Amino acid sequence: MNNVLASGEVSNLFARDELDDITQDLIPVMKRQHPRRPPTPENLYDFFLSRVRSNLHVVLCFSPVGEKFRTRALKFPGLISGCTVDWFQRWPRDALVAVSHHFLSQYQDLRCSEDVKQSVVVTMGTFQDLVAEKCAEYFERFRRQTFVTPKSYLSFIDSYKVIYAEKIAHVGTLAERMKT
Repeated sequence: MNNVLASGEVSNLFARDELDDITQDLIPVMKRQHPRRPPTPENLYDFFLSRVRSNLHVVLCFSPVGEKFRTRALKFPGLISGCTVDWFQRWPRDALVAVSHHFLSQYQDLRCSEDVKQSVVVTMGTFQDLVAEKCAEYFERFRRQTFVTPKSYLSFIDSYKVIYAEKIAHVGTLAERMKT
């Protein structure tokens, strides 16, 4: 992957006869685009690589948080030099509410009225805002950046479901004790 990102080429990917077939098919295209350039094997291969580089798009998605990103960047310098890095900002509040509504509306164990369910969904969005504020305070105090990623928000929703199920089971146990 590092070779693809850095040079656009994977060494020994094609056998010599396959490469000859590819470059021979490129002769008319190269003559149209570069009429003064002679179709030598080296020029054809360079033309082929330039077309690959201009048409190949690779999307890598991973979190910039933690030691793994630092290690990968050191081992594979193409990640930094050969990529355009898109740093995504915080999710908008409407998106947070929509995501929590989507995941919690499918959660069957949520035993409450629709008004309470809606307030839980809105609370999920408020939680993300609160965490973002605390991250800013942490940065001001310790000068260390912390991040809240969409994955951590989804993890929070899953944790909420687990804790809610545990509490429902606990309340059920207490109710059984009261009955007996």
